[in-house]
Amino acid sequence: MTRVYLDPSALLLASAGPGSGDDRVAPGIGEAVAHLVDAGFEVVVLAPSSGNALGELPPAVRHEPSLPEHLDADAWFVTGDPYPSFGRPRGGTTVLVGPRRPSGKLPLPRFDLESRDMASAAMEILTRQAMA
Repeated sequence: MTRVYLDPSALLLASAGPGSGDDRVAPGIGEAVAHLVDAGFEVVVLAPSSGNALGELPPAVRHEPSLPEHLDADAWFVTGDPYPSFGRPRGGTTVLVGPRRPSGKLPLPRFDLESRDMASAAMEILTRQAMA
């Protein structure tokens, strides 16, 4: 079974500023994750189990406190942070979710794929696995 590891940064919209409130779950997250679960993927959110605080995630979604050091070749790591707090895993395919990053003088961290939102990332994962 193919695993998809989700960094919470890929699931949340940042608050407008410090002290303006908690981060909010991005629209469509429950549906995007449900598509992955329905297709037979094992979805793992990298956070302590907190009673499904990340919105309407399917009950089949597991929680783990950390990312394995090495991912299987068919595993996926989806994050919204160019410098993920979980580090960069060896193996698997990495996906950065969020707006396109502008190029600058310093090279940007490299990801295998970039996607505008979690729904697009889920569609990319489903398409690439179907074509494999």
